[in-house]
Amino acid sequence: MSSGARPVVVAYDGSAESQAAVRAAAGLFASRRLVIACVWEPGLAMAVASAADPTGGIGYVPPTGEAMAAVDRAQKDHAVEVAEEGVRLARELGATAEAYPVADELDVARTVAELAVSLGAGAIVVGSRGLGAVKSKLLGSTSAALVHQASTPVLVVRAPH
Repeated sequence: MSSGARPVVVAYDGSAESQAAVRAAAGLFASRRLVIACVWEPGLAMAVASAADPTGGIGYVPPTGEAMAAVDRAQKDHAVEVAEEGVRLARELGATAEAYPVADELDVARTVAELAVSLGAGAIVVGSRGLGAVKSKLLGSTSAALVHQASTPVLVVRAPH
């Protein structure tokens, strides 16, 4: 690997589609360092707790700060494990790779796009679930959002069926 080669960010969540993205990145960018990014959501416990109050606040005891911190730690630990899984896959394919769990401050696509800029990445590789137009509108599409938001070139990979 040349020392001047820009890294490639691979968005990885452990799904078959993200595994296909790692395989494609390892094959297409063999001389580049792969940064296996797994996004986690800090504050998820608070968001869920706020939405889960069925009583409208009457008699509801919100989770403690300690409990919310424990959920955040668990989310981060899971992101570390998933990113390391992606690194193992990349290394099995002969790539140089590093895990990069990253906190989601806005949304997954914007977080990955900003990570790519901060690392000076030459490309972003992301898997696509192929949800179709209606499901993508309802559920969101990280790959489509990356294509529209990222200033870094984006390669969208479909998993083989």
